[in-house]
Amino acid sequence: MRPTIRALRVARMIGVTVSAMAVVACGAPTDTTLAQLSVRGTWSYVSNETGRATASVGTLSLEQDSTVRFSGTLDANETDDRGLIHRLLAVVSGRTIDASLVDFDVVLDPSVTRRHTGNAHGDSLTGNWVEVSSTGIDASGTFRAHRVRAQ
Repeated sequence: MRPTIRALRVARMIGVTVSAMAVVACGAPTDTTLAQLSVRGTWSYVSNETGRATASVGTLSLEQDSTVRFSGTLDANETDDRGLIHRLLAVVSGRTIDASLVDFDVVLDPSVTRRHTGNAHGDSLTGNWVEVSSTGIDASGTFRAHRVRAQ
């Protein structure tokens, strides 16, 4: 039995549709929103814990392409309320919300994350953070950062 011309056209149309869907499905990640704010660069970072004399001072290094997503590292020294100094090495990932708002996580270890939300004004970031662990909210505070080198 020979296929009819109509059956061949339908089969071809199905093939084209399936091919187009495969190209779309294998494309870039879905969050390709272009950024209104660039946080790329090296930042001098300072944070203070609310209600305690704990402070962190260090370098926040961020990479960002043209989208809202960014990532990087935090290399800092944290001085606790007894005066003991601990080194913090953390992974950073986040996003810009609009032309001035940022939201990012500083992952201190697999069970402890500091969620930062803040505002950017030129080469300055300021805001608040909340430390979340497997037991809940452990601490909170403020942070500020100044970009010392754009990349």
